[in-house]
Amino acid sequence: MIRLSTSASRGFRGARTISGGHLLRGDSLDRELAAGAPLGWCRSLEVRARHITSAEQRRRLARDWEHLLGVARRPADTRTARLPLCRDRVLAAEPEILEMSFALSLAGIEAAAGVAAASLLLRDGAGPIYNRRCATDLVDAVRRILTSIDGHQAVA
Repeated sequence: MIRLSTSASRGFRGARTISGGHLLRGDSLDRELAAGAPLGWCRSLEVRARHITSAEQRRRLARDWEHLLGVARRPADTRTARLPLCRDRVLAAEPEILEMSFALSLAGIEAAAGVAAASLLLRDGAGPIYNRRCATDLVDAVRRILTSIDGHQAVA
């Protein structure tokens, strides 16, 4: 079992360490995994890959994507401080998002690159889900992630 603890003493705000002293920096490790960094490259990558591909985390990520679809179907709430959602893009990518959600439920550690990319895309405030000015096509991005999950390769 991995024990996590806040590591303010190391000077990394919001960073956590695992029992072996390895620093977990979720976003940066996820970016490295999505780019295809080999799991054996460093212990932190392997630990992060095992964490994000655990059944609980994959289910949570799939639910988050499905929740995004639900929010996109509802009228916009102008009273919220949340990032605006590009509802039309999300709804246009619905079949791919649903397929990706299903693929996430089956993914193992070998699909860590795709799982990391799916998580990054969902959280990227400057990406195609939340930023109308983003030139990235959401359907294509989700298809690349799906290919990565199914083919166990880095996301291009």
